[in-house]
Amino acid sequence: MCGIAAYLGEGAARVVYELLVELQHRGHEAAGIAYLSGRSFILEGGFGLVYEAIKSHRLPSSTRLAVGHVRYSTSGPYGSLYQPLIVNVDGVELAVAFNGNIVNYKSAAREVLGRLEVDWDAWVLAAILAHYYRDEGNLADAARRTAEVLRGSYALVAATTRGELLAARDPHGIRPLAFSIGNGYAAVASETAALEALGLEWRELGRAQLLYCQGTHCSIEPLAPRADPQPCIFEYVYFSRPDSIFEGAEVYKTRVEMGRLLARIDDTHVDVVAPVPDSGRAAATGYALEKGVPLVEVLYPNRFRGRSFILPPSLRGSHVARKYGVLRSAVRGRRIALVDDSIVRGSTASRITSLLKGSGALEVHFRSASPPVVCPCVLGIDFPRPTELVARNKSVEEIRDIIGADTLLYNTIENLTRAVGRPACTACFTCVYPSLVRKYVSEFRR
Repeated sequence: MCGIAAYLGEGAARVVYELLVELQHRGHEAAGIAYLSGRSFILEGGFGLVYEAIKSHRLPSSTRLAVGHVRYSTSGPYGSLYQPLIVNVDGVELAVAFNGNIVNYKSAAREVLGRLEVDWDAWVLAAILAHYYRDEGNLADAARRTAEVLRGSYALVAATTRGELLAARDPHGIRPLAFSIGNGYAAVASETAALEALGLEWRELGRAQLLYCQGTHCSIEPLAPRADPQPCIFEYVYFSRPDSIFEGAEVYKTRVEMGRLLARIDDTHVDVVAPVPDSGRAAATGYALEKGVPLVEVLYPNRFRGRSFILPPSLRGSHVARKYGVLRSAVRGRRIALVDDSIVRGSTASRITSLLKGSGALEVHFRSASPPVVCPCVLGIDFPRPTELVARNKSVEEIRDIIGADTLLYNTIENLTRAVGRPACTACFTCVYPSLVRKYVSEFRR
């Protein structure tokens, strides 16, 4: 999962920088901005958070076209690559950034390019887009031909030294993408909240649609035939900002409803409801409201440590132990319903349960606002290997013992889809992948 942004208009590089700051929650590993300078793109970027990777004082105020990216690795090697990628096509440069996973990138590279030169789906997408740009001479038609051969999830932005700007979304609409068009500008961002933070009126780009701008003219056009809608349900569960709108639904409201519906199937008596900050807070709010039990903050998060789920694997365990402090006066002698958005690997759940019991909690009842994650994601969430999933081939009682909780309750898939209120990709819970990618899942896992 990553965050992408683009801007066509005055001060483009600095606007994209601000958009990336608003999308920082989507990736902590690396960040980059490619901005147009004369007849070429200048790439500013590196590893770490946006303010670490990009020196804002070096971004010019005069440039009128830029694209940007924040990275969280789901494919390609951890910590060694970042976007945007810049490709030269007969003297024209393309700057490309994308969010998602291309599940057939290896076979597509061999089919279109003749070989797999770089084993990274982002590179293959950029190379195929450049290949068709050479044939078509414009980004919109090149994107349409690229969509014919690639399968997977993608929200992408691209720009050329000819002044073109493109944004596109895959036929299932798996990843979010929004845009704003005004007097003399066009802006694109992964989430509506980023555009809203800059005071811009926005619209969501529809599935199988593209936004194409050339000079001051922008148009919304078809990218490919539309498939059945399959927005990623984990965007609602965890990944998107709570103040974002995804497929017309407010993420915060969806999470609160997840908590309410979970509480309705839980007859355990507790003294307080506590969220796992920050992603579990909205669901815990709904759970507490439904139960009529006080919502109490018992964990103090060090916000400078970021989100443990989107860190590289080698850093996750130690990070969780250091991220939270316990408010002992709120814990001692109490029966606690501890609510989180999900349980993927179980590392966060077990460490927090241990922290609370070590601080005097009488009972800890762990509650997951989503069902057990039993299948790997091949579409952009970082659990691509079945062996990572604590719920894979284990009973609820076995997982409870691993976590160390007194009881463990998961939400149901029926409750989750009811809370979201629209069709969605639930492959991580049901192992049923979107129709256009099913035949390529085994290729991606290899």
